[in-house]
Amino acid sequence: MISFFKNIKRNIFYFLFFLSIFPFFGFLSRENVVENQRAEMFNSDLSRINTMNKAISYTDSIYSAHNIGAFDTLKYVKIVTKFTKERFYHGLSRYSIFDNWIAYLSGKILWSHMSAIVNPEDILKHSEGLCSQQTIVFMEMLMRKGIKVRSVGLGYKEGPGHFLSEVYCNGSWHLYDVSLEPNWKKIAFHHESMEYYLSHKDSLYVTYQETMPKNIFDKLITNVKYGKANDFPAKKMLLFHQITYVITYLIPLFFLALIIISYRYPKKNNTSLYSKSPEYLEKVSESVEQST
Repeated sequence: MISFFKNIKRNIFYFLFFLSIFPFFGFLSRENVVENQRAEMFNSDLSRINTMNKAISYTDSIYSAHNIGAFDTLKYVKIVTKFTKERFYHGLSRYSIFDNWIAYLSGKILWSHMSAIVNPEDILKHSEGLCSQQTIVFMEMLMRKGIKVRSVGLGYKEGPGHFLSEVYCNGSWHLYDVSLEPNWKKIAFHHESMEYYLSHKDSLYVTYQETMPKNIFDKLITNVKYGKANDFPAKKMLLFHQITYVITYLIPLFFLALIIISYRYPKKNNTSLYSKSPEYLEKVSESVEQST
């Protein structure tokens, strides 16, 4: 017990070190479990496609099997659209305490979306995705194929809000929604630009009438924001996740360094006369008097 209190600072370093490395052992029990299969186009068999390279290889193989000759952008976009709709069901994929504990706690304490995944590689490790997360994967796949895309944000941060994208082809933009899965077959002019549909609002709502009320739709399209072409739509959040991920590795190294320093440079015993107890000083004083 005495040795414990003598080394209390070192013991604190040990505790903080083991606490900081605890999340790294989460992979021993973590599994990618499909929690909910909603009435969407979700296909659980596609969960095996869990990286961007696998996703692009999959869509490339489908395109190559049915197309020969010059690359047809719209046909390829159609394949990627179908893949994204089938790959995810609607839900929020977020970092767990084992993936990035700083982002996880930030999402619990500060703002829930601070733990929401925006890295397309990490999104593909999950089966669920919000409209923004599914669209990020969709856009990333097309950008890696050299296809020009941009994000389209609808609504407001406080809600309601929605996230979709446009693909540039044949001299114009074409609207795609891989999350709410609008029924384009109900209208004659499908996948036109958002600008076109803003002047034909009723025709666009027909494609969404099975998935949202009219009053929500009307509020969404009162505020439309376009992203820059081929620009990642969540750069600040991606940077936050990258920095905090690195910090989760630096913190254990920091405490380990403190532990090593505490062994290599232990606190020296202060043997000066002034550091002694009053009882000791009194005995020394008596001894001096007797000797004189």
